[in-house]
Amino acid sequence: MRLLLAGTVAVSTLLWGAGAQAAEGCGSTAAGWNAPNGAVVFNRGPGPIRSVLDAIGEYRTHSMLSHGPGAGVTHATMATPKQTDWPGVCTKPMNGQQLQYGYPGLEQINQGGIYNYMYTDDGTEWAGWQQGDPTQAAIIGDAIWYNHPYVSDVSHSDPGQAIDRPLRHGQRVSYSLFQYRDLQAVNHVPGDSVNNGMVCSTFLAYAHNYAGRGQVTPHTYSHEAIANASNSLYTGVYNQCKQSLGWFINAALTVACPFYNVCGNAGNQAANCMSTNLCDNTEGGYWKSVRDDPNATATSISPDRIGGWGVHPMRNTVWGVDYTHELQWNSGGNVYGCWQ
Repeated sequence: MRLLLAGTVAVSTLLWGAGAQAAEGCGSTAAGWNAPNGAVVFNRGPGPIRSVLDAIGEYRTHSMLSHGPGAGVTHATMATPKQTDWPGVCTKPMNGQQLQYGYPGLEQINQGGIYNYMYTDDGTEWAGWQQGDPTQAAIIGDAIWYNHPYVSDVSHSDPGQAIDRPLRHGQRVSYSLFQYRDLQAVNHVPGDSVNNGMVCSTFLAYAHNYAGRGQVTPHTYSHEAIANASNSLYTGVYNQCKQSLGWFINAALTVACPFYNVCGNAGNQAANCMSTNLCDNTEGGYWKSVRDDPNATATSISPDRIGGWGVHPMRNTVWGVDYTHELQWNSGGNVYGCWQ
């Protein structure tokens, strides 16, 4: 597996140096990051997930498992779902299956791929890493990198690039927005969840337990917190759509669909997906029924909880006892890679 990745990097670097242009989701970095093996790298970037986490008073928006300075990275993420084919796009803006089973999901990529992911279009305003006990952290990094089952896929952006996809229950792990409402048994081993899904931070809880470092306990968010999060997700997607900045949808469709509230439908679809796992539905009543139910809560594991920030206990993970180190890109080697 790792020899395949190394060979791919070498060939791609030559092509990049010869003047090839990076495909969307691919790029190059002149140096790798300084995060040690088994450390968790955190960042804060734009997008709908930031709206949700801001609404519950948390800061970090993404978390990734480093396999060493200049080495591979394992994380769970989601590319922009495609628009529904015309004319259905007017009433259902996003491809519901892609929204529910987010691609690429759980993946292992190189430094070129993660640099492109983090920094394209001003995607990171802050980044840092935490390691804790180096031996314990390295056990987690090595368990996922060397011992976990995987399959090699071809990048959707550049067919010349391989992206490894760790497996659970023999299947690829998708990125599931519903994990923010209910992580179910993802923090157990082997664990389970609808859509066979994880998000960045629930994957790290799984990795922590998979490596024998113990179960990471989740946090239950109050009804007030999830009501704020639901409203913020809807409003964030709606506003980005109106500004043609959307994670999911281009506002030009409002011209093509003059009798439909395309941006409102996009907001409803995203909020339904996160709150009820109804990702193919644009009726606002579903997510609003959760928002308006005083008994509704959410139980999950966020990036801040992985790092032991705020209300979250420091000793819930190996990493939480550490302070945040500055992420620097100073390890040698020009690397080209893709994340989708």
